[in-house]
Order: sequence, then C-alpha cells, then structure tokens
Amino acid sequence: MNRIKSYLFISVGLMLFLIALPERSEAQNRVNILDADRAEGAVVDGQFVRKLLGNVILETDQMVMEADSIYDFSEQNMLHAFNIQIETESEIIWADTLYYNTQTDYSELRGRVIVQSENNTVFSENMDAALALELIIFSDPVRFEDERGTLLAESGLYYQDVDSAAFRGNVQLADSTQYLESDSLFMNRQDDLYELYGRVYAEDFEDNVIFTGDYLYADSTGYRLLTGDDAWLMELSENEADTTHLLAKKIELLETDTTSTMDAFENVRIWSTKFSAIADTALYRDHEEKFELRSNPKLWQKNIQLTGPVIEAHLENSDIRFLSSYPRPIAVQEDTVTGRLHQMAGDTLHAYFNDGVVERIVVFDQSEIIFHQRDENDEPDGLIELIAQGSSTMYFLEGEFDLFKAERNIDGSYLPESTQNVNRRLDNFSWNPEQKPQRPTIQVPRLPTIPEERPFELPPRYVRYIENNQN
Repeated sequence: MNRIKSYLFISVGLMLFLIALPERSEAQNRVNILDADRAEGAVVDGQFVRKLLGNVILETDQMVMEADSIYDFSEQNMLHAFNIQIETESEIIWADTLYYNTQTDYSELRGRVIVQSENNTVFSENMDAALALELIIFSDPVRFEDERGTLLAESGLYYQDVDSAAFRGNVQLADSTQYLESDSLFMNRQDDLYELYGRVYAEDFEDNVIFTGDYLYADSTGYRLLTGDDAWLMELSENEADTTHLLAKKIELLETDTTSTMDAFENVRIWSTKFSAIADTALYRDHEEKFELRSNPKLWQKNIQLTGPVIEAHLENSDIRFLSSYPRPIAVQEDTVTGRLHQMAGDTLHAYFNDGVVERIVVFDQSEIIFHQRDENDEPDGLIELIAQGSSTMYFLEGEFDLFKAERNIDGSYLPESTQNVNRRLDNFSWNPEQKPQRPTIQVPRLPTIPEERPFELPPRYVRYIENNQN
C-alpha cells in the first residue's frame, strides 16, 4: 500500500459573525443615522413604530448597516430591517430581512442570507445568532465556500466560545484533493478534531484511496478511526492496475512524519489483485511494507492457502515477497491439473516469492509433507508422505509444486493410487476456498455532485458589491 495520508482535510473555515446592535441608551454605542430618505411614525397592531424609509444607512462603533427600511418596535424591543447589508471589521452580511431583539441580543436573518469574511462565504436562507450563548443556528440548508472547496449541509450549529460546529443532513465537503459525505459532522477547529456520523463516504484523490463506514474520527495527532458493520477501505496503485480492499468492523490509522500504520479488527477481510486473506486482526506498517495477521488467519495466494496462528507478509510493489507463519502452520496447494491437495506443515513456515510467484516453501522442525504425483500423461499417480525432524523444502516451477527435499531423521513412504489415499490429510489440515474473500463491490457517493450554482438568486446589494470590487 502507498503511504496513508491524513484524510481529514476540512478546509472550509467557520469565521462567522455576531450581530450586536448596541443599546441606544449607552452614549459610547450610539447609533448614528447617516442617511435616510424619510422618517415617520406609525401605529401597527396598537403599537407605536418608528420607521426609517428609503436608502437607510446606520453606523455604530462596530458596524455600518445599509437597508431599504428599518422599523423600530420599541415596546417589543425589536428592530426589523429589510434588504440589508451590514459591514463589520471582519465580515459583510447580506439578507432580505433582519429581526433583532435588543433585549435578548437575538438576531434572525431570513431570505438570501450571505456572510462573507476574509476566509470564506456562507449562504443560507435561515440564520439565527444567539449572542448571549455565542451560538449561530442554521435551520435551513447552508453552503460554505472558500478558495479551496465547498461544504453543504441541511442544517447546522456553530458555538463560537469553543470554536465548534455541528452539521446535520447530507453533509458534503469537496475540494481539489478530496470528497466527503455523511449524515452529520462535528468539528472543533481549536483542537483540530472531526467526527463524521452515518453513511460516511470519503475519497482521497491524491492517494487514490476511498473508504466508507458508519463513523469516522480524526484528530490533530494523525489518528483516524473508521468503524461500521463493514467499514471498507480501497486503495489503487499509482497506475491504478492494482487494487487493495480492506473490510473490518474497526480500522485505525496513524500517520506521523516517519511512520504510517493501519490496524483492522473483527471480521477482517483483505482482497487484492495479488492475494486475499481473512483474520480477526490485521496490522499493517506502510513504512516497512509489512502486514501481520493474527487470530485465526488464512491467506490465499493464487492456488495456495496458508493457515496458521500468526502470518507475517513482506511486500514489494504490492506483491508478496516473503511470508512466514508460526506455530504449526500448514500450506496447502491445489494441483491445477488433478485437483489433488499438496500439503506442507511444520513448527515454522517460510515462503519465498519472485514477482508474486511462489518459488519455494521451507518448514522447520517436525516437518511433514504430502505430495501427490502425476504420471507421464498428467494423471494422478499416488502420493509421497514424508516426516522429518529437521527442515523440509518444497520447490515450485512457475508456481506449481515440482519437488522437495528434507533433512535429518527422514521417514517417508510412497502410497500407490487408490481411492483410500486420495483424501489423505495431515493432522492440522485446513482447506477453505469457500472462505476466500471475493472482490467487494466498489462503493460510490450516494449524494449528487455539489453544484457550482449558489442556492438562490443573489440579492441586488451583494451583486452590486461584487461588481464594484471587480471594477
């Protein structure tokens, strides 16, 4: 596998605003009326309302607001402003309507809301600001854009005090390096912590990695946790000719400046174009090109099955270069012509490969071999059974069992072809082709591509602002 990258990747900022029209009773926070076509009073629903109408411009120490009109319902401690543009030191805000409660410091922006800061632009049709709680609420779909990418969600919350946000409903994030989607997303930028929940799909375009699951956790240490009934990770080689799939209930990844690891637990299945395996635990070290299978592992390479309590594999260009297994493993190969099962067992097993093709298998101490022979017509011709106190070596020609040799205290016999000998087995025999993982179905995003278009027709004040900046 290639170097495992840090997948989270959230590049969209959350520099949101807090609207705070100062209390008019405080002289230092006085609201100055810079312009208005006219001012008048009226009674609405039995309450006196002060109105500023036509090209209204207000100014405080914190902001400048332009509006078509502003209604002051003083008995309700409420301001209504229409077709607004608010400019503060850090952002500019546009909305069709602003409802502001001067007593509770609660602001409601409705209809074509846009917030533009130095780092990003936010679009939504429903945005509330609870200033006392330092909380921003998005009740309607929200879109974040920055120079790198876009985030979409059906609703969300932003807690300014702890610099945290939660988005819910078809969350999508895309930029030039990756694509993400999930049912919900929690993020704390201060701690660089991210959690995705429900129908997680992630694609890394730089490292050609795709993964899915029910839950994804990522933090600033480079640690990633993916869980699910069938958490799935797929990696393509650089030329996209070789594919590796990993499925498990839990997949953990940790990347540092010098090392990259991936561990999988519970119902682990590995499928690649070069080999496949099952185990309860798989430990992969990318910087060593080595993986280890533990707890009931089985590994298949072409027509060979290796079974043992522990299996270690060393890779080279995604091919197996060297395998070892202990204690008391067994290797079984199906003869491609006769279908008979060659067997080899011992206290420890070493297998050597060249360009992904097995060349020899060596078993050490208490070695046992069953070798099925063929006659000159490639018909079954009995078998040789051998036991040795020392090591035994099986040699392969173009991946097929060819011959063997044994050392020290050898005891062997030839058994002629007979129905009684066809199914002769070593004590720890294991041959389970039905358990061999099949190529998994490649997962694809469930949500449509993030549109380039904004979610609504842009308000006139925003269009004029963009045109003026371009000019």
